[in-house]
Amino acid sequence: MFHLNKQKIIVSFVICWLLGTTEVFACVCVIMPNETLEDAVKNSVKNSTRVFAGKVIGFEFRKGIPNEFMQSKGIDYETKVVKFQVEQWWKGQVPKEIFLVTDETKNADGTESISSCNFNYKEGESYLVFAYGKENELRKMACSRTQRFNRAKEELKILGEGKKPAEKKDDPNKPMDVSGAFSYSLRGVLTMLNALI
Repeated sequence: MFHLNKQKIIVSFVICWLLGTTEVFACVCVIMPNETLEDAVKNSVKNSTRVFAGKVIGFEFRKGIPNEFMQSKGIDYETKVVKFQVEQWWKGQVPKEIFLVTDETKNADGTESISSCNFNYKEGESYLVFAYGKENELRKMACSRTQRFNRAKEELKILGEGKKPAEKKDDPNKPMDVSGAFSYSLRGVLTMLNALI
């Protein structure tokens, strides 16, 4: 059975029309009958690449991010991304800062496009996010349990204690610092020579 929130779609169309957005794409979620909150959370985790809680610390528009709706139009566009400061995570080790791709685009012809699946993130607010996709193209899952952190009390109980974010990994192309290893090896050689003498 399809559950379509008509009021949300109508309000989205009116807001987009007032703001000058020329295209809006609809989002439909299937609600499973008899699905418990625990089942819904577990399914969202299972279908996610990353699950984390974080605070929105900024937005930017980027070129080159695939968008299934805009690629068929043949016009240049930039995609809005959200920058999060990660506070804890439950799936897919997450660094201290991470970007999440939205469905909002700013198009070269002066128009904008948005999907009703898009989440209206606000700077300074914290969210529980169920994301999917590749490292640099993570997106919020359309029908997941993504929501403001302060409204996710029951989901957080089900998820349990999260882990602290990972430090940013070293650049694999950066030369290794072997100075410590060299002094340790030199000490070992001198110790062996001293024992032989």
